[in-house]
Amino acid sequence: AISFMNSNKGKPLLVADEYTFKLNKATTTTKYWICTINGCAAKVHTDLTNLLMKTAGNHSHLPEKEKIEVREAREKMTH
Repeated sequence: AISFMNSNKGKPLLVADEYTFKLNKATTTTKYWICTINGCAAKVHTDLTNLLMKTAGNHSHLPEKEKIEVREAREKMTH
């Protein structure tokens, strides 16, 4: 399952299996997401309605469960 949240700077983040991805680029049919960890090769492709189409590459690091929980808590405080 995937979900979405905003980064500290208000940019969209995709969350899948306790990893976060940032939007790298979007075309007329596909959104390309890349892992938020620099140098990590994992990628996700969604369609424009954010339905998961494809995952590619493997993460070179552990899941970011704590980081995601902190972001979710911070987001709740600002709304």
